[in-house]
Amino acid sequence: MGDETEVGAPSFEEKHLIAIMMYLAVNGACRKIDIYRNVSSNPRIPEKLDRLEAMGLINQAPDKNLRSILINLTPKGQTVAQKIIDLDAAIKGI
Repeated sequence: MGDETEVGAPSFEEKHLIAIMMYLAVNGACRKIDIYRNVSSNPRIPEKLDRLEAMGLINQAPDKNLRSILINLTPKGQTVAQKIIDLDAAIKGI
């Protein structure tokens, strides 16, 4: 999995990527600390966010008011996240 340019469904095999996408889809834009608190406190979360950004699924931007990083889904990310949520629902039989 070490190839940082890999795209497509296999790129989601890395731990926490799907959970981050689902969290953003349900909760909307958030701060990086919200990801740590609600998804995982894994020290590699910044790398995972960078990976999602490189895939064009999220944006990370400084929040000038709070001195933190705001994270939100791009339009492409919204589409992908909705498909993940739909897949999750189908698996659960909802």
